[in-house]
Amino acid sequence: MKQLTLKALVLSGVAAFSMNVHAASVFEQCVADAKLLIEAGIQGGNTAAREVQQATTVQQCREELTRMEVKYEDQWRFEKDGKQYVRAPYSVMTPEDRLKWATLFNAIDTKNFMGVRYLMAVYYRQ
Repeated sequence: MKQLTLKALVLSGVAAFSMNVHAASVFEQCVADAKLLIEAGIQGGNTAAREVQQATTVQQCREELTRMEVKYEDQWRFEKDGKQYVRAPYSVMTPEDRLKWATLFNAIDTKNFMGVRYLMAVYYRQ
């Protein structure tokens, strides 16, 4: 029990340090939060991961995701023959933006304590 508390304290310290980095973008902070949660999940399971102080909120990360999608909105949301059509936003993105979008989407899942990577970390400790 004592060791688990110390690990949570150390991870909270790392999270607090990362919050002080002002140059980091919201995207970078969301990804860093997700990495901290996964590391805490591997070390101490779900309980330790839920104790980690996060630098950004899920809402901030979702807003960043929306900003990425708006760049391509004229391509994934279109009108044809008087009807409106919508495609998946990632289907029209460049490969670089698609990678960033997918990374941020996975980070949001992790921050919600869901997603494959997070669940593997807390349940199987890998």
